[in-house]
Amino acid sequence: MDRAIWGVLALALALVIGAFVANQAGFRARPRPAPLPVLSEVRDFQLTNQFGQPVVAADLAGRVWLADIVFTRCPGPCVRLTQQLRQLQVELPPDAPVGFLTLTADPAYDTPAVLRGYSERFQADSSRWQFLTGQKSELYRLAIQDLLLAVSENSDPDRAALEDLFIHSTKVILIDRAGRVRGAFDGEDPGARPAIRAAVEAVVRER
Repeated sequence: MDRAIWGVLALALALVIGAFVANQAGFRARPRPAPLPVLSEVRDFQLTNQFGQPVVAADLAGRVWLADIVFTRCPGPCVRLTQQLRQLQVELPPDAPVGFLTLTADPAYDTPAVLRGYSERFQADSSRWQFLTGQKSELYRLAIQDLLLAVSENSDPDRAALEDLFIHSTKVILIDRAGRVRGAFDGEDPGARPAIRAAVEAVVRER
């Protein structure tokens, strides 16, 4: 009887060890996810944040950034975009090397003071979130050529609805520590947040 019991125990132990070895082999065999592609690169720029402080491309180095473009007079998509970044600010650890970058499509109206009020409205953490204004040509160059965000002024602003004064992309752009664009996500879809967080975490882990 004892011999039979020991035989059953030995068989069970062998099955457990075999399953563990097979699982480990399978884990090693699974390919690692491919790194996100490099879509573009942020070149040098000179803009101003919500506190009137100059911001240049070198100030972004060493941090992963999520960027978008809005204008503060917009009552529709811009609000949803900013709420999306606000929620990501809540969900991502405050000590993570991740920042948020919002460009304005309407620099004539969106002065640093206006952007500061807008940032406070959405409880933006000023240590992590920069709102940028400056020369329109510089903003649009950065948005269109480097961040791959479409933006233009409505050709008939006198007849346009408030939210249509500027036509712009509603994407959230992922920028890595080296200033390279690595992804674009639907900024109006709350369901996109898990994918954004996963992409951010993957880029943060890169060396």
